[in-house]
Amino acid sequence: MFNRIGILILLVISISCTSKKQQNKANTVDTTDMSSIKNYADYTSLDERASSKVKDWNEYQELEEFLQEFKSVSPTEALNNALELKRLTKQLKDSSDIDIMKLPAFKARINVFENEVLRLADMTYISAIKANDVSAQIERTLALFGSVNSKLNNIYLKEQFDAEINLDSLFKQ
Repeated sequence: MFNRIGILILLVISISCTSKKQQNKANTVDTTDMSSIKNYADYTSLDERASSKVKDWNEYQELEEFLQEFKSVSPTEALNNALELKRLTKQLKDSSDIDIMKLPAFKARINVFENEVLRLADMTYISAIKANDVSAQIERTLALFGSVNSKLNNIYLKEQFDAEINLDSLFKQ
């Protein structure tokens, strides 16, 4: 009887020790994932026409330069820089002296981009955040900045098209 109880106790102890060792290994892997650098896909950049139009838009230039660092970053670095990214995005959104900021379609893109940046910034306050979650959020943020750039390209392309066609001369006949 004592022999069976002793074997049962030893079995329970060995199983519990093994599961604790596996949990420690899992925690180590998560920590390593948070510090490993990942390269992210390039987002859509501005074409020459749009780039020349926004060259004096300082808020855009600062944000774009800052986002270049996010193309190759670890989740930990991204979280450390998320609050600065949030500040730069807010400055871009508040740059009301730029005419393009008054277009509803462009405002919508900026708002969606800002929401993703805010979500990334909120992740800095979550202690149990996983590297995969942070990486996915970085990918979404960069893709949405590419969407903002794509909209800028389209706006300036349309502007050039309208100037070349001169619609007023067609309707005056």
